[in-house]
Amino acid sequence: MSNTTASWITFGKERYHQHPEMEQWCHNHIGTGGWSYDTPKTWEGMGGKVWIMHSMFGNTTYCFKEAKDLTLFLLRWA
Repeated sequence: MSNTTASWITFGKERYHQHPEMEQWCHNHIGTGGWSYDTPKTWEGMGGKVWIMHSMFGNTTYCFKEAKDLTLFLLRWA
């Protein structure tokens, strides 16, 4: 299992209204996660989180520890 993150997607302002629903979906289908101040460089010290999201200027990025979780997310939200 890799400690680096490369599995992420960013949505623009036009999807901002969906973020509460997307966040709940991640909790229900992927597991422990939540808001972060930035995209993690590694997953060390993330307190067991397997996904995070952060937002800046209306653009929100979802990062996943496992590439398979990004795939599931994309199947639902892309």
